[in-house]
Amino acid sequence: MKKIAILFLLSGFYTFSIAQRWITPEQSKFVPYYDVRFGVGIKPFEAAYAANNFLNFGMMVPPINDLIGFETKDYYNGARYTTNVLYCEYIYQANKLVGVGATLTYFAYFNDYLDAVSDAKVGSNTIHHISLYPTIRFSWINNSGFSMYSSFGIGPRQVFEINDIRSNVQTSSRNSFGCQLTLLGLTIGKNFYCFSDFITIGTQGILTGGVGYRFTNRK
Repeated sequence: MKKIAILFLLSGFYTFSIAQRWITPEQSKFVPYYDVRFGVGIKPFEAAYAANNFLNFGMMVPPINDLIGFETKDYYNGARYTTNVLYCEYIYQANKLVGVGATLTYFAYFNDYLDAVSDAKVGSNTIHHISLYPTIRFSWINNSGFSMYSSFGIGPRQVFEINDIRSNVQTSSRNSFGCQLTLLGLTIGKNFYCFSDFITIGTQGILTGGVGYRFTNRK
């Protein structure tokens, strides 16, 4: 009988320990990781043109008589296009909520110059934008296979412009700034993942997406 009682007692303790682990599982400890992603953005914000449009907002178009002059251009700007954005982002996720890093972006806008009489192409304009700025990311949900986040980055931008009009090539460069605000971004996948930023605006565009990889320092 004693052996049976001891056996029942041990089995009771074993069952109780299993039930405790099932009811209150141990929380897995967060491990910091490095996050590298490559993305493409649609319709990046071209600060120089936007600033000119803002400063000239509400100004009246001058009368046609005032447009006639010896220095009047005999060409006009054709449709304006963009390469959209290519960018690379590196983030160190120090804890489950906050990650810090940097973003490198590139995009260009370009258009042709067309003859005012014949509409023939007489030149082109290309403006290259390169930005490198610090980025901070706030993760609202940060699970192994899914995350939801917001992010913000701002920093210097270098702009290179090439004007080619009737074989007369002129180049120039200027300093500007790059900035990106993302209110809602999502990732799906564990180490290798896909991502998209839905509610966002700035240097990287109004809609972005791409792939990324997370890895930890095994040491």
